Amino acid sequence: MFSTAIGLSRQVVKYTMSNTMKQAIKPTACLMPLKAKTGRMFIHQRHLPKLPVPPLQQTLYRYLLSVKPLLSDFDFDTTKKLVDDFGRPGGIGEKLQMGLIERSKKLDNWLSQWWLDHAYLNFREPVIIHSSPAVIFPQQSYTDLDGQLKFAASVVAGILDFKVMVDK
Repeated sequence: MFSTAIGLSRQVVKYTMSNTMKQAIKPTACLMPLKAKTGRMFIHQRHLPKLPVPPLQQTLYRYLLSVKPLLSDFDFDTTKKLVDDFGRPGGIGEKLQMGLIERSKKLDNWLSQWWLDHAYLNFREPVIIHSSPAVIFPQQSYTDLDGQLKFAASVVAGILDFKVMVDK
């Protein structure tokens, strides 16, 4: 297998070097989503609803909720005034919202390319910590479905305990 990979790598290098740059394989092409999605994973993709654009006022409200614990009262009041101005009828927020709605009409997912670009390709911090948080558990030895369910229930209980601590 290793010799096959080396042979393939040599062929790619040889092909790339023997052709002009316009004909060479672009490395960014590997990062772009595939146009033709096949296999079981995407079998129902065309039947799924498009990603909705959330209403502007909902987005602004949720933004204020998310920054409130991080700001002093003075800074929050200043932020709220800026958000209110941004979201006023006929304001820049409304114009940008219309742009998102137009984008959503043209694409299956209006956010995916921006997410790919900004969360992964242009972001210069460790991706695992900042963009793709995950939890890794020690290996478990389940003998039956009951063991899996008990472990899953204990994980959910632990997460809820943590949420209660954060909310207090």
